[in-house]
Amino acid sequence: MNENFRAKWNDPAREHRVNAIIHEWHENRPTQMDAIVDYGFGGVVTNPSHRGSYEDFLQSIPEFAKIVAELEERGLGFWLYDEFGYPSGYAGGETLKGHPELEGKGFYMRRYMAYEPRTVRHHLDSESDKIIWAAKYPIDNPVMHESLVCYDEMTPVPFTDTYVEAELNAAEAMFVFCVKPAYEGSQCTHNTCSFSRYINIMNPDAVDRFIELMFEPIEKAVPGVIAKAKAIFTDEPSLMVGYSRAYEEWPYAIAPWVDGLFEKYEARWGESLLPRLPLLFEGAEKGGTTRSRFYQLVGEIIAENYSGRLQAWCKAHGGTFSGHYLGEETLYAHVMYYGSYMSVLQKTGYPGLDVLECVPERYSYSTAKHTQMAARKMGASGTMAEICPFSHIEEFKQAPYANMLGVMGLLYMSGVRVTNSYFTSNWEEFAPEKLQGANGYMSRAQAKEFNGYIGRMSTMLEGLQPQTDVFVYYGFEDASARFVPHHSAHFPADTEIDASCKRITDAIFEHGHDFLYADAEDFVAAKENGCISGTKVRAVIVPAMDVIDADALDALLTLEKQGVKLFFMERTPTRCIGSDAPVTAELTAYSCEEVLRALDGMETDFRAEGGSKLMKAKFLRDGHTVWMLHNGSREDACVRLTCPACEKWDPLTGRIDPVEENGNICIPALQSVFVIL
Repeated sequence: MNENFRAKWNDPAREHRVNAIIHEWHENRPTQMDAIVDYGFGGVVTNPSHRGSYEDFLQSIPEFAKIVAELEERGLGFWLYDEFGYPSGYAGGETLKGHPELEGKGFYMRRYMAYEPRTVRHHLDSESDKIIWAAKYPIDNPVMHESLVCYDEMTPVPFTDTYVEAELNAAEAMFVFCVKPAYEGSQCTHNTCSFSRYINIMNPDAVDRFIELMFEPIEKAVPGVIAKAKAIFTDEPSLMVGYSRAYEEWPYAIAPWVDGLFEKYEARWGESLLPRLPLLFEGAEKGGTTRSRFYQLVGEIIAENYSGRLQAWCKAHGGTFSGHYLGEETLYAHVMYYGSYMSVLQKTGYPGLDVLECVPERYSYSTAKHTQMAARKMGASGTMAEICPFSHIEEFKQAPYANMLGVMGLLYMSGVRVTNSYFTSNWEEFAPEKLQGANGYMSRAQAKEFNGYIGRMSTMLEGLQPQTDVFVYYGFEDASARFVPHHSAHFPADTEIDASCKRITDAIFEHGHDFLYADAEDFVAAKENGCISGTKVRAVIVPAMDVIDADALDALLTLEKQGVKLFFMERTPTRCIGSDAPVTAELTAYSCEEVLRALDGMETDFRAEGGSKLMKAKFLRDGHTVWMLHNGSREDACVRLTCPACEKWDPLTGRIDPVEENGNICIPALQSVFVIL
């Protein structure tokens, strides 16, 4: 590395350091800002005051203009938090005031059976808004103990907004579909801010009102503030159709709804959803394609009307829309909260995530890896991470600083390049009399060291993409094809693909093999030249899936013929999305141990051995090969390198040490280092 880069390493620029999240400033704000500079932070995430009412929020904007000026005087950048409360879109409850039509909605199904002729009547209940569809179907009884709905033989039933009545023959079923608010038991009632109702993020009018209430007043009062901000920080907008707690049981299992949804489905997929509506709620295998197409469409609508709409507004005002979403860790959550999480994320200006599990042993590698996939597909330079010690907090508090160091290395290894932090500092130490009571996890010395650590990792990795040629299949089609609404929190069977993903990604990552997620779209494109985002594919791992995209399966088999190692974990897919037809190709299932042996055999140019949990990732910078090594153990690791003479760059201390050919290095517990060849 040249001297210019070494100078950047020694004193990382503020843009590479941590941004402290401060929603409410200390009464001695200038002193707190001076402490932020002294502690080595790069900037802040902040906002007009959240104290009091929405009117108080508006009245605080002139004071916010002073905050921006004071930050600029100190050379501190800022992200602008986009809410007055939580979650984004809520606007302190103002978005829905006088506009109940903007509330988040879902629709549910009621089933009526007739084993002999009967009259069926359905009255809309007091919790619901209106009836949106009703139809009856014949029932096939191939054997006495089975009753199979003939979904291709639908007869519409007349209905009003509030009432349905129909005469059913023997062996007929009637299904009634009703809209209701998406509220009880959801994230609306299980968060740390309020029990308020929430907007429909599929509804463009709701998002426009959110912009009118939260974005435009700030930009009007502080002209150019959107352009000055590093980015706009949105906080966990979501559909509210899923339930949050397994200990609660609710009378409605609801799917996402927005007016015009049935028409949008027909326009998108060239077929009516109406005959197959029951299949959104009943898990018959033949309904997999319907469910997958439905949730793909839901994601596309949110992408257009929430993340895409807000990014367009920010871009028009010289800014960038970022922030993070709910449930980054699992495919199940991706479908439940967003329909298609990847569609939503790719319409942002800069993708982000949050980490609540800040104990390294509990952290899910897929948290950042999923978001890294979106960044790769949209050509972003990296991702933002909000760190927030929240889950298993007592365990975290046993060693907070070490725990956070351990998580940060994993995040930066997996694509994070910007950190916004609720991992607080002890500001009081800087000025005990002026900042009394402003306490936090990190001492002044630790904060300086922490910012240096993050700053150097970000400096080294800025603009770099991982050089791994191992890809794990992102099975959206399987998760969405399985997904049916429930009356409580999720069921284990719904998350089988996530459990399989966790088993294999934990194993390969902790065995020293980096990987990237890739989806059906990626593999279909790779069929042409064997590359994903410019990287030649050498191995593909498909977690346990029942359903797979037919074109993607064809592409995978073509890649295998071209020499790519193809591994179906634990079992092979049985059905293809699109036709719900069975998979006819002969596929082989592999164990985790077999995959690890095969990946070990692929490595040729570099080896690092030692420690009980050594992770590594390869990058290229200025003609040099950069290996990031992370010790995931709570014991120091003595690591033997098999490579030419190199240098060890330690981001915690800033030290650069020469290493002889095939030499040994020490990596402290839960820390990362770089090996430069």
